[in-house]
Amino acid sequence: MDPPSSLLGGEALLARVYDAVRSAASPGGSNAFNTLLLVTFDEHGGTYDHVPPPAAPPPDPAAPAGQYGFRFDRLGLRVPTIAISPWVPERAVVAESYQGSSVIATLRRRWNLGAPLTGRDAAAPDLTPVLSLASPRDPAGWPGVTPRPVPPFTDQAPRHPVLSALARSALFAALELGKRLGRPVPDLAPDKDVLRADAAAILDDLFADVFPGLYQD
Repeated sequence: MDPPSSLLGGEALLARVYDAVRSAASPGGSNAFNTLLLVTFDEHGGTYDHVPPPAAPPPDPAAPAGQYGFRFDRLGLRVPTIAISPWVPERAVVAESYQGSSVIATLRRRWNLGAPLTGRDAAAPDLTPVLSLASPRDPAGWPGVTPRPVPPFTDQAPRHPVLSALARSALFAALELGKRLGRPVPDLAPDKDVLRADAAAILDDLFADVFPGLYQD
C-alpha cells in the first residue's frame, strides 16, 4: 500500500491472504484455527495523532544517541492493527497498547525461544490476551470479502533484477525455516547475488502448499 502503488492493490492482496487463511484446513499443518493473521502498518501516513508517543525501553541502552540525540527511548505514533483469528471475539475493539515488538515477545514466550533479543521486546506486552475466546469461532461464518478492481500499474522505474541485501536476508531466513521443516532447500552462497525471479520460484517450491489458496489462478 506504499506510494506510488495503488491502495487497491494492497487491499486485493490482503483479501487473497485472508481467504487463504479462512479456508485453510490442513489437519497436520497450518490451518485457520492455529493461525493468527495480523494486519498492521509500519508508518502512520503523516496523519495527526493527539496521543503523544509513550516512553519505552531502548533496545540497547549502551548504544550511542542517533540523529538529533534520539536514544530510541519512546515509541512512535499509533498505527491501526487488525487481529484475525477464530480465538478473537467478533468485532472486538482492543484499547490496550501494544507495539511491534509484541509479536517477538509473544512468539518467544509462547514457544520458549530463549531470552529477550533486546530491552524493547523484554518489556513488550504479550498479544495472548487478544485471543480471549474459550471456544473458537467457525471460520465458515466469517464475513466474505470482495476487493475492488485494481487499476493497472506501470513501474516508474525498472525493478532491479537482483535482491537487495534486506530481501536476501529475508530469503535466507525462509530457507532456514524450510530446513527446520525438513524440506529440500537449495544451497545458496550467502554472498552471492540472487535474482528476484529465482527467489520467488524457491519460495513457491518451499511453501506453496502452506496456503494453497494464494497460488490458485
